[in-house]
Amino acid sequence: MDKVKIALTLLSILIVVGPLVGAAVVYRSNLAGLVIPPQVKNLTSGNSTASQFQTPTLVGQPQYNAQTGVYTASFNFTNPLTTGISIDKLSADVKSTDGASLGNISISQPLQISSGETSIIGVSGVLNQAAISQFEAQNPGVNSMNISLANLNVDVAGVTVHMDQINNALQLPLPSGGA
Repeated sequence: MDKVKIALTLLSILIVVGPLVGAAVVYRSNLAGLVIPPQVKNLTSGNSTASQFQTPTLVGQPQYNAQTGVYTASFNFTNPLTTGISIDKLSADVKSTDGASLGNISISQPLQISSGETSIIGVSGVLNQAAISQFEAQNPGVNSMNISLANLNVDVAGVTVHMDQINNALQLPLPSGGA
């Protein structure tokens, strides 16, 4: 009876450990490949064309409230992966095209996006009203300004994707029309 018990215990251990050892052997040169999809790996290494991720598209017009300094914008994003993703954090510094700091934007809460699903990502933040007023004073009659995003950080299920700069990423509407 003890021999059967020992044999069944060893068989149970092999059933559990065998597949784990097999996966480790198959991925021995790329253990991160066990948990990080190749699309995400390509994106984090800067190879966005091979990642199958498409650039998010702007939904509607960005809004800016000159009284409060709150800026909001929404984007469509499609998850190209075969698994759902979680966007836990998204933040970026907002800069004018000449590099002046205008503030920052972020998402207010984490998002879950299922495989193949398109979701709207809303970002918002408070912008530096003094810098915007200075731009308006230097550019009378202009009703919007191009803004760039710097230090864009997106935390996708614990993997951080960083982009140094996205030039002319958005338009900032100026309600006063520069007057």
